[in-house]
Amino acid sequence: MDMLSLPQEILGNILSFLSPDSIIRFGRTCKHAHEFISAHNQLLWKSAFLHIFDDPNDAWSLMPPPARPQKGSGWDWHGELRKKLRALRAIRSKWRVADTHDDGEEHLGAVLSILDTAKFAPTAREIANGKVPLEDDRYLSLNLQVFADLDRHRDGLENLIHDSGLPGRMMYSGADGNPWNSPTRPVTRSMSYDDQQKSRPESASRLHVLYGLTVRERITHKARGAARRMAYDWSRVGPDNEYGPWKRDGTGQVDWPLLEGVCSVIARNFEMCVEGHITMPQGLSFSIPHRSLVDPTKPTDWARVTGTWLGTYSFLDYADLFAFNTWAGQLGARPTLDDTPEACGELMKLDLQLNDDISTDPRLQTSLPTCPDLPKLFFSGISRSHVGIQRPAIAVRGFACLAPSGREVRWRFIIAYGGQDQWQLEGIQPGGIRSGGVYGLWSQCDHEVNGPVGPFCYFPAELCKSTSVILLA
Repeated sequence: MDMLSLPQEILGNILSFLSPDSIIRFGRTCKHAHEFISAHNQLLWKSAFLHIFDDPNDAWSLMPPPARPQKGSGWDWHGELRKKLRALRAIRSKWRVADTHDDGEEHLGAVLSILDTAKFAPTAREIANGKVPLEDDRYLSLNLQVFADLDRHRDGLENLIHDSGLPGRMMYSGADGNPWNSPTRPVTRSMSYDDQQKSRPESASRLHVLYGLTVRERITHKARGAARRMAYDWSRVGPDNEYGPWKRDGTGQVDWPLLEGVCSVIARNFEMCVEGHITMPQGLSFSIPHRSLVDPTKPTDWARVTGTWLGTYSFLDYADLFAFNTWAGQLGARPTLDDTPEACGELMKLDLQLNDDISTDPRLQTSLPTCPDLPKLFFSGISRSHVGIQRPAIAVRGFACLAPSGREVRWRFIIAYGGQDQWQLEGIQPGGIRSGGVYGLWSQCDHEVNGPVGPFCYFPAELCKSTSVILLA
C-alpha cells in the first residue's frame, strides 16, 4: 500500500515519530511527499514538536496573563521547531554559535523560548490521574531534559551568552578549556571590554542570569571586573528605579545587564561564603516557576514567602567605591575593579511569615508599576547569622509582588537595627514564582548622596542542598 494514500491524520501520526531530519528526507522522495510535509501542515509539525519539546500551553495556562502570548499571535509549530533545533545544533557545534549578529539574536530567542515554555507543574488531568507535584521536579519537562543534554556542550551555550553581538569574535575553547586561550581570540582588541559589552543584546544578559555562573567569568579578571562595574555603579540606580535592578525609565521592567552584573558578583561570593557546604540553587533547572511547593497550610502564600531563606551580601571598601564612581578622568585611568578586594558578608538566615498589618507602612509603598494579577504579599521576620555566631536577631519586613511582565517576582526587604531602619534591599526573582532565588541591590534606607551600595542574594532554604552535617543542625 502506498503510504501517501493513507488518511492524512494517520500518515501525519506515523511521521511524527521520526526525527525532523527524517521527515524532511521523506519529503524529498516525491512531489506529493514534499507538499505533505510543508510548513502549512501544522498538525504534522505540532506532533513532531511535542515529541521533543513541551506543549507551551502547559506553561502558559498557569501563568498570569501578561506572561502569556497575546491572543491572535499564533504559534507556528514548524517555525518554532526549526528555530529551536537550529539553536541547539549551533550550541552543540565546536565553533562559536553565532557567526552573525542576527544568528546570535535568533539563537538566544530560541533558547529563552525553550526555557519560558518549559512545563513546570502537572496538568489538571495528570493530577486527576494521581500525579503529585514534586519540589524541583526535573523529569516533568521535556525542555529541561533538552537542557540537561546540553551539559556536554557547555562551551557552545556559554559562548552564545558571552559573544553574541560582539564584533569580530570567533571564539572557541583552547586545549585547557579556557576560551581566552582560544586560537581565535577577539580581533577587536583596541576596543575596551565595556565598549564591546554594550553591543551584546539584552537577551544575552537575561540568559546569563538564568543560566548562572560560566567558566569564563570564574577564571578571567576582565569578566569579574565588568560585573563589579555594573553592580557598584551609582549611575545605574536612583529614585526613578527605587535603587533596584530596574530600568531607569519608571516602567518597573528588569534591567537585565545590571542584574547580570549583580548575579555574577554575588553568586561567586555566595560560593566563597558557604565554602562548599551548600549547593546554590542556580541554573536553568531552577529558572522556571514552582521549584518549591506551596505550603498547604498557607494557600494564599503564592510566592512561598513563609519559611527560611539563606543568603549573603557583598561590598567594596568605601574608598574604592567612591574612587570608582567619582572618577572624572583627571587622575589617570578609571579603576577597573578587576582586582579590587571585595568583602563578602557571612551566611545569613531569614525566617519570614506573612503580615498584612504592615500593608500601609510607608517604606513598603512603590511608585513603580506591578502586575495586579496576584495580590501583593507583605511579610515580617528576623535575620541572623546562620551558624556559629550568637548575635541579636535583626528585624526584617518587606513585600513580594509580580513584576509588570507577569513572570518575574519583585521583592523588597527593609532591615532594621534597634528599631531604626538601616538598609533597603531591592531584588528580583528572575526565574518566576517560587523559582531558585532572589538577586538584587542593597542601599541605605535614606539614600544619602554617594551612599554605599552592593549586591545581595537570598535562596529558599529547601532548595539549598547541604553537604555538611554541621549546617544541617
